[in-house]
Amino acid sequence: MRKLALILVFASVMTFAQVNRFIYEYSFRADSTKTDSLKTEWMYLDVADKGSVYYSKTAFEADSIINESLKKQLASGTRNISMSRQNYASSITYKVEKSYPSYQSLLITEIGNERYKVTEDRTINWKISSEKKQVGEFNAQKATGQFAGRSWTAWFTTDIPIQEGPYKFHGLPGLIVAVHDGTGSHRMELKGVKKMAAVNQETLDTKGKDIPLIGRKPIDVTRAQYVKLLKQYENDPVQGMRELLNRPNSTVKINVNGTEYSDSKDILKLMEKTARDNLAANNNRIELQP
Repeated sequence: MRKLALILVFASVMTFAQVNRFIYEYSFRADSTKTDSLKTEWMYLDVADKGSVYYSKTAFEADSIINESLKKQLASGTRNISMSRQNYASSITYKVEKSYPSYQSLLITEIGNERYKVTEDRTINWKISSEKKQVGEFNAQKATGQFAGRSWTAWFTTDIPIQEGPYKFHGLPGLIVAVHDGTGSHRMELKGVKKMAAVNQETLDTKGKDIPLIGRKPIDVTRAQYVKLLKQYENDPVQGMRELLNRPNSTVKINVNGTEYSDSKDILKLMEKTARDNLAANNNRIELQP
C-alpha cells in the first residue's frame, strides 16, 4: 500500500506540473587513504515537467542563511561584508541540472572564487541484468556501466517509470533507487519521496559589490575547459584570490580561530594551506576522470 501511495503521489505531481522530490542518502569516503573519512549528505532530486535538479539539502539551507545575512548587511550600507560557510558543514557544493527530453546534464560547481556551468558530453552505456532485489519499498533491477573513471552498479525500479536518478545518472527504464561504485566508496540510495511546490533560491542583488561566488551567474564552459581550470586550481589554488587582492583599492580581511589577518601575504599563505589541505582530504572525488 505504501508503494502504491508513492506511485500515486508521483502521478499527481506530473499531472499538476509540480515538483516531485526524491530524497537520497549519499555516503562517500572523501579521502581514499583513510577508512574513517566516511561522510553522509542528504541530497534532493527535484523532478519537474521540464527537467530536474540534484543538490545538497545542507548546502541549500546554508546558502539561504548566508543570502539572508548578506541581504541585511547590504541593506545597512556597510562597506565591510562578512560571509562564511564554516558553520554549515556541507561537503557538497555542486548541483546537477538535467533538461528534458534530451536529459542533457549540466554540472554547476565552484573552482576557487568562481562558479562554472559544465556541459556533460559523455553517456553511460548501461548493461541491464536479469538480477532483481528489493530496495526499500521498491522492486528493483540491476544495471552496470562505466562513467568518469569508475564502474557503477545501479538498481532501478519500473514502479516509477522515469529515466532519472541521482547526480548525472539516468537513462534506465525507471527511477534509479540505488547506485554505488565498484570500490563501495560512493553510495546513493533513495530514502523518501514527497510532493511540493517548486523551490527557487533567490538571486542576491549585491548592489555593485564584488562578493566571491555571490550574485554572479555561472560561467558556461565545456568539459575540456573545466578539466583545464581544475588542473590550474590544483597547481595554484589561490590564483583567484591573488588577482582579487591585486585589484586597486581592494581590502580583504579574514578571521581564523579569532585572529584577524589583513596582510595580503599572510592571507594568501593561510588560504593556500587551507586549500591544499582540503584537496588532500577530498582526493576521492565522485569523478576520478572529470
